[in-house]
Amino acid sequence: MSNNPRFEVVVSYTDFMGKSHNIVCNNRKKLVEANQFLKMFKTESVAINKILSEYPVVMGKFPKKYHSEIKRELAGAGFSTVSNYLIK
Repeated sequence: MSNNPRFEVVVSYTDFMGKSHNIVCNNRKKLVEANQFLKMFKTESVAINKILSEYPVVMGKFPKKYHSEIKRELAGAGFSTVSNYLIK
């Protein structure tokens, strides 16, 4: 039996939609991979939030007159599929 404690880390991340993601890592290599993967999510979230912060929010929604502009900007940044979830 080994004296070393078992390595198990849970990496959690909340995305821009408010959904929580938990990734269980059993070794340090998996932890590094999980952190690199989540770094990608964080940079995308920053880019999306930067675009969306330019527009006013009324009662938790974007006014309809801005929908086409927001979709156009998100598509230009490579987030066309995200715009379908954000603006309905």
